[in-house]
Amino acid sequence: MRITVDEARAYFAHPSQQVFGITPDSLPDEPFEYWADGPICGVFHLAPFPNVWMLHFAAKPEGFGHLVEPSKRVLREFWNEKKPERIVGWTPARFRGAVALTRRVGFVEDGRLPLSSGEVIMSGWRL
Repeated sequence: MRITVDEARAYFAHPSQQVFGITPDSLPDEPFEYWADGPICGVFHLAPFPNVWMLHFAAKPEGFGHLVEPSKRVLREFWNEKKPERIVGWTPARFRGAVALTRRVGFVEDGRLPLSSGEVIMSGWRL
């Protein structure tokens, strides 16, 4: 279900979810959209291509190891409401747990972005 930015802050409370300088207090409001199911929150925003949305996931620690089905529900619910052409995500390859989750929920690798800070896996999802 869609939630507010204030409701989404709880998903970013654990330090493991505060990457790239994101903290509960720094979460942006519109045009970002927050969708949650149990322990997982998807943060969606339009990508720089028409009808393509980018997704970032954050999870509460009590859900670690049990995120696949709630993540799939978030993706399906968002897809059914927005009808995007594609949902994309960029995941640093060094975040092995996040990479595994994206694969388990059905993202496919589109390519890799080589950066001096490490490779980023670019992936996409469609219903």
